[in-house]
Amino acid sequence: MVSQSIFIELKKFRLSSILFFFALLILARLTVAEEIPAYMVGAGVQPFGASLQGEPLPQLGERPTEKVFWEYPVESPKIGLKTKSLLDKLPSDSAIAVWVFFTDKGIKTNGEYKKAIEECGYQVSERSIERRKLRGKKPIFDFTDIQVKKEYLDELKNLSVKIRVVSKWLNAASVLANKNQIEEIEKLPFVRAIKKVVTFYRKEPFVFKEDFKKIYEAPEDQLKIPPKAGVLGYGQSLAQLAQIHVPELHNLGYSGKGVLITMLDTGYFLHHRAFEHILDEGRLVATWDFINGDEDVEDISDDQREHGTFTFSAVGGFVGDTLIGPAFGANFALAKTEIVLNNIEIQIEEDNWVAGIEWADDLGADVVSSSLGYNDWYTYEDMDGNTALCTKAADLAVSKGIVVVNAAGNERQNSWHYIIAPADGDSVIAVGAVDLQGHLADFSSAGPTYDGRIKPDVVACGVNTFCASPYGGYARVGGTSLSTPLVAGVCALLLEIHPEWTPHDVISALHGTASQACRPDTLKGWGVANAYSASGIDTVPHICIQPESFDFSAVHGQREIPPQTLHISNIGGGELRWQAISDADWLSLEPSSDTTLVNEPSATNLTVDITDLPAQLHQATVTISGDDTLTLPVTAKVTLIIRSTAKIAAFPNPFQDSLTVFVDKSNANDKINVSIFTVA
Repeated sequence: MVSQSIFIELKKFRLSSILFFFALLILARLTVAEEIPAYMVGAGVQPFGASLQGEPLPQLGERPTEKVFWEYPVESPKIGLKTKSLLDKLPSDSAIAVWVFFTDKGIKTNGEYKKAIEECGYQVSERSIERRKLRGKKPIFDFTDIQVKKEYLDELKNLSVKIRVVSKWLNAASVLANKNQIEEIEKLPFVRAIKKVVTFYRKEPFVFKEDFKKIYEAPEDQLKIPPKAGVLGYGQSLAQLAQIHVPELHNLGYSGKGVLITMLDTGYFLHHRAFEHILDEGRLVATWDFINGDEDVEDISDDQREHGTFTFSAVGGFVGDTLIGPAFGANFALAKTEIVLNNIEIQIEEDNWVAGIEWADDLGADVVSSSLGYNDWYTYEDMDGNTALCTKAADLAVSKGIVVVNAAGNERQNSWHYIIAPADGDSVIAVGAVDLQGHLADFSSAGPTYDGRIKPDVVACGVNTFCASPYGGYARVGGTSLSTPLVAGVCALLLEIHPEWTPHDVISALHGTASQACRPDTLKGWGVANAYSASGIDTVPHICIQPESFDFSAVHGQREIPPQTLHISNIGGGELRWQAISDADWLSLEPSSDTTLVNEPSATNLTVDITDLPAQLHQATVTISGDDTLTLPVTAKVTLIIRSTAKIAAFPNPFQDSLTVFVDKSNANDKINVSIFTVA
């Protein structure tokens, strides 16, 4: 069994208050206390926009008040209506998993808050602290990082309920309790709300069985190619990486080195050749099974570890001339948060997912890759970025400097249709699926979010994605849960190149350089991701225009026709010096040339002149090209319809095999018969 775990040393000062501050003055250079002011300044954030009771937290140095800080108001009713309705249908001794949310964390004075914030620095890894300083919001620790009050948990235990997960971010605990126990929990004065723990379900990925049964093993005598720039043999994984322009960065020596990626998935078959390089180099830094509460994520059952093996190998696998993931040089932490049911469906409890992403934060993860699924609890109206608990947790992770990449979902062909949580989060990178030709996968969930935001963010190969199987060979697998690790690997490459980038910088770079950056939609988002252009290393301009077609309409003899605007963007690199050319004399462009930098808007106005033009259909093409041979030109179609002032107009005249007829409806009779015939 190959699994490792890192241990976070918890340091606590046991000095009295006076001796503590005196010791800080003397030993400031010898302890980590000198780092405390950087993340203690300020008053923390209000998690999830909740209104809090009490006065605002004083700034350090101010005289504290006697009122309670950071206290949530009790919800009315405490038990959510949907949860209450479910409980009413259950026998009194039937146990279900519910979240118990607390009103506060026992903070009553400014001094207590300072002490609690100080202790946060000893409860996470040094890597987590450094990531927060580099990419997170300030202050780097806030109310959400303070531990849940122990006495509240003890009160729950006294009611003989089983505590499943404790979430400091949500200030809550999930418990397994029956109806009678939940009613007793409701009476506790420090309980703010009680809500059901949502269960997500995801169909097993689309495995192409004919490929799955065939073992795509590289020859035994083939030497593994060392991961050096310019010598990688991608084998059958080349197409899926070339589509998102990863090899260009590999050829420059980038592989995700130094970046920590946490996978939230099923079990993993770690003895596959695709993971040898990670294990041999000690880059599997932590494992944890949130289902069974141990470090073993390599289950005996192939079914249980199938999906995790697929996704892990897609992002980090390395077998020369066979399979290479975009971030094969990264460090990894593997969390088992999902259970395979009946070999056809995967079950994910929301509390385990929340526990997994908090664990990732404690470790110091830079990127989290995951996928959830459909559920029968949340509605589309809840996909607003602020309702689902997993979405709240994901956005909190981003605020602490973690890039969260989540599958958009495989729901477009069923009654749900839309993206799934936590992909609805405004800070979460939601990933859809396309095939290798860039065509949208028919299952890939659509946007927008309920509040109208564009989702998904980007897309990558999620059809016939080549990856390792838990049976020792390789498989071609489909689903947005396979396109997601490819994009997570791209994010790791970007952070290796730009370690100072925040999660929002990463999102902005992906949006601004994807294949349809200037015309995002709710099917592919901003388009197919482009790792090379997003990195800023690419110096070749790429032209993107919006819109791609124009329609003008006029009456014969009309003097003025409103112009229309063609927007031009550079989604590649360097400086784009473009020229616009029309192939029709009646269509003019102003300006006809300009210069634009990356993501800098530019435009040309299209004006038509119908003088001397007959009343009929006219068409033209506008070509936008760069002044270099590497920039590919793009075209826009222009249609101009000139109507006759007569009641009925037909063109062309004479015609051969087709005829267009226009009727002036404003003055026409209720019924007009048009006869078209030929005369011998």
